[in-house]
Amino acid sequence: MSEWVRIAARSKRNYVWLGVNGQGKPKVTGAPWYMPDGVTSVYPFIVDWRPEELPFPVWLAPYNGGKKFGDLLWTGGITLKIASTRFIEALRAAEVTGYRTFDVEVRDHAGSPVEGYTGFATDPSPGSDIQNIYGQTGQNFSFIATQRVVKALHDHGADQLDMSPYTPD
Repeated sequence: MSEWVRIAARSKRNYVWLGVNGQGKPKVTGAPWYMPDGVTSVYPFIVDWRPEELPFPVWLAPYNGGKKFGDLLWTGGITLKIASTRFIEALRAAEVTGYRTFDVEVRDHAGSPVEGYTGFATDPSPGSDIQNIYGQTGQNFSFIATQRVVKALHDHGADQLDMSPYTPD
């Protein structure tokens, strides 16, 4: 058994898939999204999750018909990871290293706030329990973790995730 496990949000259709929303967001996926100046792109602020630097609020809301909120929420392939409270509590209880959290606003299909979720990013250093997949320096929708992390997640009931063995090259 590999020491490392690849972890990602479940992306099956019955699970909620989140998209970022805010003022001026285009209806067409992949179309440019600009600040009110019409020149500055909003996307770098989303990718690095710096919403406080935007002149309008942003939030995450479902863009599919899924109803199930897992322990990590699929964000349409962008690099943001959204984790459940029990996921983060499991990591904290086990004193896991290699991640950070940040505030996010998650809404349901009706636009009402959904409690119990926070932003999650890998923040590894050598020897951390959580690492970037493929040795990448930036964020990815999936990450790798040690078996100790997997045990902590299972012990806290944070098991609504996609996990598979990972063997680094």
